[in-house]
Amino acid sequence: MPVPVGVPSVRAEAGRRRPEVPPGGVLPRRRIAAVAAALAALLAGSAAAAPPDPLLAPRLDARAAVRERPGMWIGASVARGERAVVVGSPRRLVAEIAALADRAGRTVTRVWGGYGGAVVLVPRTEEQAAVLAAPAKVDGLAAVATGGRVIVQPAAFARLSATGRMVVVTHELTHVATAGPPTVPMWLMEGFADYVGYLDSGLPVRTIAAELAADVAADGTTDGTTDGTADGAAGTAALNALPGPADFAARPAQAYEEAWLACRYIAARFGERRLVALYRATLREGIGPALREVLGLTADGLTREWRSYAHERLARP
Repeated sequence: MPVPVGVPSVRAEAGRRRPEVPPGGVLPRRRIAAVAAALAALLAGSAAAAPPDPLLAPRLDARAAVRERPGMWIGASVARGERAVVVGSPRRLVAEIAALADRAGRTVTRVWGGYGGAVVLVPRTEEQAAVLAAPAKVDGLAAVATGGRVIVQPAAFARLSATGRMVVVTHELTHVATAGPPTVPMWLMEGFADYVGYLDSGLPVRTIAAELAADVAADGTTDGTTDGTADGAAGTAALNALPGPADFAARPAQAYEEAWLACRYIAARFGERRLVALYRATLREGIGPALREVLGLTADGLTREWRSYAHERLARP
């Protein structure tokens, strides 16, 4: 997910040889021993923890992830948090992400409710991140949630500010917690994850939605219509409609910001519990019935109100 706090657009280097398997495809015995040690650490539960073990499912999934590509995790460290197991390198980053995941998990639980925990994988290279995330794409992203796991793209994540790292981890753990049938539109799925991610960031609206604010300013009006000038034409894509997959592909920064503002508007007008109820109802029955049942709105009605709210917030200094 794009985060306007220092995330660059990062691309994997073409032609880089995958380091997880040495020439000839055979792992030396000492490397196999290192992988076995990592697996043992994953399988070991806390002696002080009484059953049921809240980390049982993440530990088993982490074990499965290591067994899928053992060569990728040679020398990897393992950190266990309250509801997350983090595997990867370097050790300091793994420990940091485990601490971030604890804070993020508490935020997710406060907003969404309990969830079964997560596995966070921290490979050494962008190419390895792409392999782990496939078929999801990691280009330009600091992390991605896929298949119940969070894959960190190391170069992009390293360039984030402390706030940006917290936002990204919380966003991705929200995706893990809210995963379900493909009935949730992209604006709600990504907007809700950003809503939870930014909740405790303290960042102002115009900082989070900087690209969208610039586009809205280029429109030259305060109500979402254009003024017919060349400058106005430059921003006509902004806030036209709740963003869909094509918007997230063509103008990702603005689409994420629009989606976040839509969820922020719902929480501001109806309350955070109703935003959560909308998401849960959408998982069950789709967005149209959920909007009518939970908010008493149609999609067109929500779009009009969101557009007005967004313009008002983005116009403020």
